[in-house]
Amino acid sequence: MDKCMVIDKAIKRIANDYDLTVDIVMKAIEGSRFPLDFDRMVEEGSFCFRGPDDESKADNASICLASKILANKGVQEHILPVICNRINAWDHENIEDLLSLLQKAISIMELNPDDHPQMKICGLDIEHLPSENIQAIRPTCRIWAMDKKGMCLTGTDANEMVHIDDIPRE
Repeated sequence: MDKCMVIDKAIKRIANDYDLTVDIVMKAIEGSRFPLDFDRMVEEGSFCFRGPDDESKADNASICLASKILANKGVQEHILPVICNRINAWDHENIEDLLSLLQKAISIMELNPDDHPQMKICGLDIEHLPSENIQAIRPTCRIWAMDKKGMCLTGTDANEMVHIDDIPRE
């Protein structure tokens, strides 16, 4: 198995999954305060080299390697601010876009949960997400954000979507 092919696929997987460019991912890897030892990482993930052919084996190994790359704190320090800037710049058009961005940031932070209290690593204040004005509504549940069409991000973990007309008022 070609180790370079696995590394290349892992980098492209991260870029694709997190809507980044390969260049951003490469800069995060190269700029990490915690250098990545790809030889060791690929060797440790050798159990992922399973599949009917070399292409499948490389794809499976790239999944493992991508996760290891994203677990690197230095890589996270470069990638999380990019995602959080997108959250802060959300255009209020579609609440699903905001939820997707939040899920991407959280999926990275979950790899090192003790290092990311309340998303402060990237300057994101979860209590003040970008939103249309919802203060005059006085709902009975927590609304984290609302888009221009009235779709709201609700729920304890800001992971549910409900139209404003379907939310009970005080």
